[in-house]
Amino acid sequence: MQLDPTEALGLVAGFVGSFAFAPQAFKLVRDREAHSVSGLTYAMVLTGALLWGTYGLLRGAPSIVLWNGVAAGLAGLVLVLKLRQPPH
Repeated sequence: MQLDPTEALGLVAGFVGSFAFAPQAFKLVRDREAHSVSGLTYAMVLTGALLWGTYGLLRGAPSIVLWNGVAAGLAGLVLVLKLRQPPH
């Protein structure tokens, strides 16, 4: 695979943007407490990442597909942890 400068920029930008959700996801996994997390926010992030990933597939843009897959996975994890919490 040939990596042009534009695709390299997309890979770096996607890494930063996708892993911005990682600290919240790791904190929720560690603490097992998700009451203060907005389920709506993460549902929107998940939806947006899935839509952008689909766009990336249709456009043949690997960086968009890859990093939106990561973002969707992290947002999905947070959402599952949020929904599994008993109400308090």
